[in-house]
Amino acid sequence: MNRVAVFIDAGYLYAGGAKSVTGVDGTKRHEIKLDIGRALDFLISKAEAISQLKLLRIYWYDAAPASGRLTTDHQILASSDHVKLRMGVLNGYGQQKGVDGKVITDLAELSRNRAFADAVLLGGDEDLRIGVELAQEYGARVHLLTIEGSNPSPTLRQECDTSSVLTNGDICNFLTVQPSHGTPGVIPFAVATAPAMPPSLAPQIPAAFTADATPPHTDLPTTKSSTGANGLETTPPAGTSPAGAASRGGDSHFEALAPMCVSGYLSSLSPSDRAALAMAMKTGAGVPAEHDGRLLARTRTALGRNLDHSEKARLRKALKTELGA
Repeated sequence: MNRVAVFIDAGYLYAGGAKSVTGVDGTKRHEIKLDIGRALDFLISKAEAISQLKLLRIYWYDAAPASGRLTTDHQILASSDHVKLRMGVLNGYGQQKGVDGKVITDLAELSRNRAFADAVLLGGDEDLRIGVELAQEYGARVHLLTIEGSNPSPTLRQECDTSSVLTNGDICNFLTVQPSHGTPGVIPFAVATAPAMPPSLAPQIPAAFTADATPPHTDLPTTKSSTGANGLETTPPAGTSPAGAASRGGDSHFEALAPMCVSGYLSSLSPSDRAALAMAMKTGAGVPAEHDGRLLARTRTALGRNLDHSEKARLRKALKTELGA
């Protein structure tokens, strides 16, 4: 088929792009902001110019967070036209696993099936060289795209049919770096900025809202009775149940705090991050991984305890409602 397929190693794009913008290595992934629409338009135009062929599709390779939930960028990409999102995993050290293997397999299988005549590969890892060789054995031409200053593998460059470099000016069209100070969205609310609470709940919350508060350690009973120091079973006073009472009180406490936690978290986001979050959630894939973790952490801090499954689900639903998604 006289089409060009584009293969994007997202880890390389983010790391190499950030270095091109900042001049240094080690930028955290959450500090890198990718304008996905502009990036896709640029890469399609670049691939078609290099190959003089129309696009088949873009294959985008990245690693899923340990939680298994897709990030904002992943959700937007997965719902974008002409894009196939292919996911590996992150190990405990934050390293991608399985991504290069997927690139190699797709290069080999798609070329074997004559799905494309040319491939444009954005990457720099030596391990990708075998995929290039296999694609060429089936008659495909492979064009390498690298990022200025990224130090790609020399042997990968030698194996490809052509090589082109994305300059700093190219990268700045769709990628920016926004250094963060701490983890956004996790700082507890200050008492002075928290909305007024009903008197019945007020005694329960002040410590959770102070900036230097330490969440209380509470071991709630899981049964209606327990064994005392004398070996005899102790039972709560008639008409009460510690677990049940905690559940009822905790539920009303959660219902009062959840809207504030959602509102406070959204207020902590930049306009562009909030817009991207809303776009991602409209795909129906749920709360993106990075926002989910921060929102849950904020709410745990405010409550001074962990959330149960039902509360997590209600919090995510509240976020979706607030965003109009």
